[in-house]
Amino acid sequence: MSLRRWSVLGAMVSVTAIMGANALAQGGASSGEDGMARLPQGPGRAEFAANCSKCHAIGTVTAKPKSAADWDETLAKMKKLGLIIAPGDEAAVRSYLLAHYQAKEGGAGAPMPVATGEAKALYPRPSGANQWPAYGGGGANGNFSPLTQINTRNVGRLQPAWTFRYGTGPSKAGDQGLDSRFEVTPLLIGGVMYISTPATPLKPDLKASITAIRPESGEVIWKYESPKGIHGRGIAYWPGDAKTAPRLIFGTDEGYLMAVDVTTGQPARGFGRGGVIDAYIGVASEIVGESRRSTFTIPNPVTIWRDLIITGARPGEGGPPQPRGDIRAFDARTGRQVWAFHVIPEPGEANHDTWVGDEWRDTSGANVWSTMAIDEERGILYAPTGDANSGAKGPQLYSDTLLALDAASGKLLWHHQLTHHDIWDWDSPTPPLLADVMQGGKSVPAVMLTGKHGLFFMFDRVTGEPLNGFTEKPTPRADEPTDEVWPTQPFPDAPGPIARVKMTREEIPDLVPGMKASCTEFWDRNGIVVGDLYAPRQSSAHATLTYPSPVGGPNWGGGSYSAQLGYYFVNVQNRPVYRPKVAAGSGVAMMNRNVPAGPPPPRPTGPRSPQGFTYSANGVNLSCGATPWGELVAVDVAKRSIAWRVPLGITEALGKAGLNTGAPNIGGNIVTAGGVVFIGATNDHRFRAFDAKSGKLLWQTVLEASAHSTPITYMGADGKQYVVVAAGGGTAVGGPEMSDTLVAYRLP
Repeated sequence: MSLRRWSVLGAMVSVTAIMGANALAQGGASSGEDGMARLPQGPGRAEFAANCSKCHAIGTVTAKPKSAADWDETLAKMKKLGLIIAPGDEAAVRSYLLAHYQAKEGGAGAPMPVATGEAKALYPRPSGANQWPAYGGGGANGNFSPLTQINTRNVGRLQPAWTFRYGTGPSKAGDQGLDSRFEVTPLLIGGVMYISTPATPLKPDLKASITAIRPESGEVIWKYESPKGIHGRGIAYWPGDAKTAPRLIFGTDEGYLMAVDVTTGQPARGFGRGGVIDAYIGVASEIVGESRRSTFTIPNPVTIWRDLIITGARPGEGGPPQPRGDIRAFDARTGRQVWAFHVIPEPGEANHDTWVGDEWRDTSGANVWSTMAIDEERGILYAPTGDANSGAKGPQLYSDTLLALDAASGKLLWHHQLTHHDIWDWDSPTPPLLADVMQGGKSVPAVMLTGKHGLFFMFDRVTGEPLNGFTEKPTPRADEPTDEVWPTQPFPDAPGPIARVKMTREEIPDLVPGMKASCTEFWDRNGIVVGDLYAPRQSSAHATLTYPSPVGGPNWGGGSYSAQLGYYFVNVQNRPVYRPKVAAGSGVAMMNRNVPAGPPPPRPTGPRSPQGFTYSANGVNLSCGATPWGELVAVDVAKRSIAWRVPLGITEALGKAGLNTGAPNIGGNIVTAGGVVFIGATNDHRFRAFDAKSGKLLWQTVLEASAHSTPITYMGADGKQYVVVAAGGGTAVGGPEMSDTLVAYRLP
């Protein structure tokens, strides 16, 4: 049978699966006959349906088997929240739940059937050394390769090896939105490369795909076309077992989680229904219902630990009522939910008392939309959360927090909130990075993390003890009745900020004739006041200029770590936020909490409009903010200091004057034992290599579109080391150029 036939069959199976999942969700959300029909017969069935459907969809209640103690806790919580139930009915409900929905030892419940390998394999089960088995290079997110064939002495001789195109071709249409961006980090496992590709409104007949590629040539081995858009920056790999073939796991539009069998290129048998589970079930209350499904996805690659798939969520950025952004674990074989951690704590849970009244209810945010890390040996999950989509008055735990959870159970081990009551959209999007670092002459297991605010935190990953200090300091307040700025914020003792947090009037750049004079006149005319880190972004007394912007500082690309040097490498952007003077009493916050339900409005095509604090010359919009606008930074972890920082990116339209401006950037970097840091990220179409020890630029090449992604490197079967990067353009920092290229380089 041809590869094309397999692809069509796979798509047909997946369409059927998703239709079935939708039907199940709709039936489960009903307390009528269809919902009842799915309940097993037995004593207590009627009492269960009558009482539990008052507040929940039946399918939501029964989605996850629980232990007897957990069911008792659930019933007690429901009564505390207002359920009125007769003692006899309660006993009947409890007996019914234990008879039909009690988890077996380990909490996984009765397993669903698994794949048997009956389908003809398109390609043998991968074998051999894992070369880039997970986003970030592995569960630790170190983005480090031990390869040395390409090194500081010869990297300047890199040449193109092959280019793969997924089908859109080049375009000048500009960013088409989050779900259409090609930001993938490929996986390289057992000599096979795996990528995901997006759908796009520019070519409606092109479907999102999972594609297996020969890493030495870019030749397609198999391709699975998804009936729904594949969201995120990559995929995850579960190695399978003696009975179950390896699987690729990924999220789709509208909150579905899918698994594809790597040996057949088909949806994985035994995983949910036809290889798909509906992850929207269980996070949306009756009030929310289906109203927000269009905004809910499982974003960046999920985390794999043993036989668990651990996910974050992107529930959308509107205000309540919204689906929750919970962290959840699913069985990798069956798709059954194993545990859930409520990122906005519910009644009876630790730290729920930091939320007043019902402010916690149906509130989204505090979600992990970036990538988590896993300490494989200790079984500890490290989850960085974003801001809460809420106007709640307290610190808003667990938003903007590094959570350490027991990977087997989801129980909280320790946490540190990195921004209290976030009104700046500063999140914690950079993946946590795990490494053993030298502190006080001894090796300590550490977790490192940065946020959009440009601060670098480091903790003992077992105890949560800060390794570089952690001091609450007073923050600037506004003389406004609507001031929402939290009075203190946590600051690491060292190093200082790794991104710009302030500028002076004298630092306005003078890149082209008239620029400095025009920007200075704008500054003076508007009476700009520059705020410190965590200052309010707007005022009724004057215009404001604050750093960093809502896109960073650092962002989701994250850092890399070289144990040889003890350096943590991360790219940052230095973009100010200008806000004009506003009417008194209009508020100092910047988050939009009133987004209506339903899909977001269409995104305008083409480049984004410039901010007010800009200068236009010959059709080029230049920021009046201090240069460099983008940097690559190396942190000496042992010394807790900045080892070096260099401009990252150019402004090509300015010629020689633009060679050191730096550039807006989003994406990540990797480092190798050969002493080279590879990075795309910038919006200038360049892919670069830097000396890891000094920051010296060693090599650069021009791409068809900017590479807003994180590269990988691996050793091919031909004995050649390759470096591969996705160059798709677009994103929040990109220009109008888009492309569909995955480009590989090697030495001649």
